[in-house]
Amino acid sequence: MRALLALLLTAPLGGCVCAGFQCGDDDDLGLPPAQDDDDDDSVGDDDDSTDPPVVIDTRSCDVQVDFTPVGSPGSVEIAGEFNGWAPAAMTDNGDGSWSISLGELAPGSYAHKFLEDGQWEGAPPPWAYAKWLDGTENRALYVGDCMVPLLQTASASATSDGTVSATVQFAAAADEAPVDPASVQVSVGLDATADNGLVDVQVDADTGVISIEATGLPSGKHSLRVSAADTSGRDAENELFVPLWVEDEPFVWEDGLIYFAFTDRFRNGDFGEDGATSPVGNMDPRADYQGGDFLGILDAMDEGWFDSLGANVLWLTPVYENPDGAYIATDGFHNFSGFHGYWPVDPFAIEGKLGDAWASSEDRLRELIAEAHARGIRVLFDLVLNHVHEDHVYRSEHPEWFGGGCVCGSDGCGWEERAVDCWFMPYLPDLDYRNPWILERVVDDTLELVRRFDVDGVRMDAAKHMDHVIMRTLSRRFREDFASGGGAPIYAVGETFTGGDGHGTIMEYVNPDELDGQFDFPLYWSIRDAFANDGSFQALEGTVATGINSYGDHYGLMSPFLGNHDILRFATDAANNGDGAWGFTEDWMAGGGSDVTQWDLINRQSMAFAFTLTQPGLPLIYYGDEIGLAGDGDPDNRRFMTFEPHLSANQSTLLERVRAIGQARAGSKALRRGDRRQLWVDDNLLVYAMDNGGGDVAIVALNKNWTQRVQDIDVGDLGVDGETFVDATRPERTATVSNGTLNVDLGSWEYAIFVRQ
Repeated sequence: MRALLALLLTAPLGGCVCAGFQCGDDDDLGLPPAQDDDDDDSVGDDDDSTDPPVVIDTRSCDVQVDFTPVGSPGSVEIAGEFNGWAPAAMTDNGDGSWSISLGELAPGSYAHKFLEDGQWEGAPPPWAYAKWLDGTENRALYVGDCMVPLLQTASASATSDGTVSATVQFAAAADEAPVDPASVQVSVGLDATADNGLVDVQVDADTGVISIEATGLPSGKHSLRVSAADTSGRDAENELFVPLWVEDEPFVWEDGLIYFAFTDRFRNGDFGEDGATSPVGNMDPRADYQGGDFLGILDAMDEGWFDSLGANVLWLTPVYENPDGAYIATDGFHNFSGFHGYWPVDPFAIEGKLGDAWASSEDRLRELIAEAHARGIRVLFDLVLNHVHEDHVYRSEHPEWFGGGCVCGSDGCGWEERAVDCWFMPYLPDLDYRNPWILERVVDDTLELVRRFDVDGVRMDAAKHMDHVIMRTLSRRFREDFASGGGAPIYAVGETFTGGDGHGTIMEYVNPDELDGQFDFPLYWSIRDAFANDGSFQALEGTVATGINSYGDHYGLMSPFLGNHDILRFATDAANNGDGAWGFTEDWMAGGGSDVTQWDLINRQSMAFAFTLTQPGLPLIYYGDEIGLAGDGDPDNRRFMTFEPHLSANQSTLLERVRAIGQARAGSKALRRGDRRQLWVDDNLLVYAMDNGGGDVAIVALNKNWTQRVQDIDVGDLGVDGETFVDATRPERTATVSNGTLNVDLGSWEYAIFVRQ
């Protein structure tokens, strides 16, 4: 069972624990996913009830493996690196499970497979830990050091009155040396000093139970970090990290509205000072550093920019240090710098240019995260795991990890045909996760990055360009290392760039054992077509229906969006005035373009937001879209942000509308968590309900006709007869349900988001 793995796998990958129990992942891996007892603990699940983790008080050096086949074979054997791949018979326990003792094994990972009735199994199931060896994917058995102690989370919780508590079990090493009470250190929060005086810590040296409680804490995140040693002076194999939140209403990820702050282009917090930023030079300024920093994001947060939009998840561009140089772009002509963050050179170093005149980048990032957490905002780190820059420490330390590779898009090296092994550019060597040494190092470093900065979620860049093993391994470690016993779950969302028919491609990576969701590219293309290019609402609803059918239980964890940093801006698309990535597209919303009116651009973009932000899932606002920022392809779509009081009248009007839409979502559980029900659709009128049950209903109506539209809508099965609804974006507009009918009266390019009065 995965509950068992929660205690076995809290150490770094390659140093996990076998202590008289099965080691690795074989106790439940013969079961189909529906029987896996961890499947109900998905990210965002309202039901946080899970089986309590199984904990041990003493580690054993005897490695035992348990396996439950799906069928009823007459014999089961195991073979792997631990026995020279010579099949060894397992013992039938009489209850459908089979067991074997492998004796004492050195710490490390071991590839292995099972044989049923003499037949070798194929690729491991998706919920199994895996290890590639000589071109074959096998199960992975992880063995820890039985001669050092281990910390395990037995239970953890936080209450709305400001109390966080945890019960931690100290598992003694095999020689049974007990915990040293004086060695136990507990800290609370991102920057707290390890000081037992901050919390009440009780240590029972006889049982190894460590009881922790902190009271009177303010709303926000208060993660616990626990370390300990035994009386022989041996530190525990792991520092325990337990993320916990104090909040009035427990957050689920379906409540999320993501704001993507492109750090270098969002805001310059030390404008006019020297700061830490200087352009690289020798390139078009649009492809160079422009001075945005963590302080700028922090200042915007202090001013309530994200709160005003209803955004409660902050996605930061990659924070890794990037090379300080000019590198050729994919067009073979222009140069680029690493202002975007996607060329990492170190797994932990924070890009210095994102600091400011008064604080280092790392210190300011910690301050930013702490402030976000105090406001209830989750922070999403952008993980660049497909590749590294040629100057990365991995390449200098392990040149043998990187051979040659064809460049994506070159002859014989198609982006789709060679998606996993092609290189984005010659200076961006690919990470081959079929090399177990690369897998273990990247998993270790990524988990440490999440712990070090107390991150709440991650975006997996370029998901389809990586082998499944990295995302499956990380997602499972997030659950077992951090969420086990009651810790807050880590949300993992992927980026798989695909076309309008790419639902199946997206879902190759979304399941209970890999990604929680992905950015909904198929829906994005339909949103653009409907609102920017006069497409039909019926086509848009067709895409919605396909998504509902394709995404299943993960539909509420996908991310709908109308713009991102890889495609021309919505405002430019709607204006049809693009001039290429390196051209000079005019920003009509900022004041240019004599023909620009609210009718042309503001109504289109605000209605697109009204649709996008009222879809199930975690909608995304790409910085600048809330003011209609212009831009063609990359890097033109990454222009510097403009803030009040420097906005044009058009920009201010759009911003006001987007804020109203975001606040409507934030204030309505039905809009965030309700089931979507189409009520009416034709080419230019769309009405749908978000039904959260028990009469908690919101109704969204969109009219992109060029004339007024009046329509009676049948809402009889929503259970709201006689109820009066108010438009959350225009409170003066109300509508009452009479005899099961809602009368919708909208002017040209008007929308309404009706919530119960």
